[in-house]
Amino acid sequence: MRLRRPLLQAGTIVALAAVTTSCAYYNTFYLARKYYDRATDGQPYLPDKADASTIPNFNKSIDYSKKLLASYPKSKWVDDAYLMWARSLIAKDDPLQTVNMLKDFPTRYPQSPLKDEALFYMGVAARRARKYTDALSALDDFLKQSPKHELAPYALLEKSSVLLTLERPGEAAASAGQMLQRFPKSKLADRALKMRAEALLAQGQADKARADYRALGARASSDEERFMYLLKEADCLEAARRYDEERSLLQQAAGHEQEPSRGNADAQAVLPATPSNERWGRLMLRIGAVDLLAGRTDRALETFRRVIDLFPRTALAAEGQYRIAYAYETALDDFDRARTEYGKVQTQSSGSQYAAQAALRLASLDRLAQYRKAAGPDSLGKKAEAGFLLAEQYLFQLDKPDRAIEQYQAIAREFPGGEYAAKAMNAEAWVRRNKFEQKAEADSLLWAVVRNYPKTEAQLNARDYLERFGHTVPDDLIQPPDHPAVAVHDSVALTPPPAQVDSLGIRHRASAMDSLFRSGMMRAGEAPPAGAPPLQHPTPLDTARAVPDSLSVIPIPPDSTGKHP
Repeated sequence: MRLRRPLLQAGTIVALAAVTTSCAYYNTFYLARKYYDRATDGQPYLPDKADASTIPNFNKSIDYSKKLLASYPKSKWVDDAYLMWARSLIAKDDPLQTVNMLKDFPTRYPQSPLKDEALFYMGVAARRARKYTDALSALDDFLKQSPKHELAPYALLEKSSVLLTLERPGEAAASAGQMLQRFPKSKLADRALKMRAEALLAQGQADKARADYRALGARASSDEERFMYLLKEADCLEAARRYDEERSLLQQAAGHEQEPSRGNADAQAVLPATPSNERWGRLMLRIGAVDLLAGRTDRALETFRRVIDLFPRTALAAEGQYRIAYAYETALDDFDRARTEYGKVQTQSSGSQYAAQAALRLASLDRLAQYRKAAGPDSLGKKAEAGFLLAEQYLFQLDKPDRAIEQYQAIAREFPGGEYAAKAMNAEAWVRRNKFEQKAEADSLLWAVVRNYPKTEAQLNARDYLERFGHTVPDDLIQPPDHPAVAVHDSVALTPPPAQVDSLGIRHRASAMDSLFRSGMMRAGEAPPAGAPPLQHPTPLDTARAVPDSLSVIPIPPDSTGKHP
């Protein structure tokens, strides 16, 4: 007994030491997970960018994860700590580092039961890093390997988001619908329904999208949330060009809100705002916008002025004033009056997003006025440039391709037989093919340029366009210019065409391919450079003007109705 007792004591000490060390492993990881869960409120991850207040918790989670990896490299918790570190980096907006870490996860921890989970988070991180192809591949692999994993509904929504970004709305809607079908009781159901509605609307299935938005509105938890989904229903009707139905929907909703009244109040006084009369004002602006789209311009102007009268010097008034100016510019073609009205937006609310947008449109109209003023009898180039600028205004900013065609035809008539006429005919051909699908008419114009405008750059461009669409242009028709064309040094650079123009003229950044066309680095019909994005909206002009960065257009945030047209 005396001989065995020290051995028992030694064994007990070893066992206790092992237990103590194991507890240390676990406690370290427990703290890492504790701070992560505190930052995410118990969710697997944050669907959006982390709030600044949560960053300290993510930092602590990373610190404890690193401590476990450094101090206890043989612990069974090392793969958990490594994954926790990578997940925290996503929340801290460092998704590239997460991708780099998780690419090595299967090699680093080949026996880990967390390999599939790591694959999911690599997909999330790749989407955040805008590596959409990699994200789609990772998410598809995860869903194939772990279709019943607790993260599967999240993966289907992440996949839907990626597909929508890749402009594949039909597949995006299907992925969100699959999530709703497979996990109908998931707490993510509303999020999936909202994502499916967005994808359906992008796909052009306005009625199905509206049904989803109506379902979301029916179970909304607040008046503001119900109001938001009502406006989304209106978006669906507007996308289907069912303007009378949209107006009826908005008018009915306005009848349930509190209409502000001045009574004996000062005409310039700001009325006390309530949530209900704010919603009423936003609905009135949407009703005016619908009337404008439906061609009821006078009625729309009356509605906008009423909102300004009831909400002076507010964001609502700034939007109303912007819409008045936009109506004069787009519906009435009164550019001088539009310039005056855009100038008033800042007086209503200088900090409004509409003040910034009005300044951009005012600058564009000022450039047009400057060109017109400079275009005298001794400045034919300026006069022609003014005509092209006006055509661009109609085509890219006002979404009136028919008016752009009229302007190009006017240029061709005013400058017959010269380079400007040929360029205008090429531009008209581009509009007819891309906006109206009038391929025969477009080709006829291009052939006329090839035959009647030798020794011009326009002839070369017309040939390139024709050959791009399968025609063979005989070499003996082509006569290159005697000397390389000299780029015109304009005193005012024309606005680059936006990649997308909505009903309010809110512009989005043009594609890189547009810049190649405008700068003269690439002619129509040439193959795009390696790695260049697909051509979406090439400019119809083959001008050689380089557009300064200072004129680059910027995305504009949603309007006060919550709409991002």
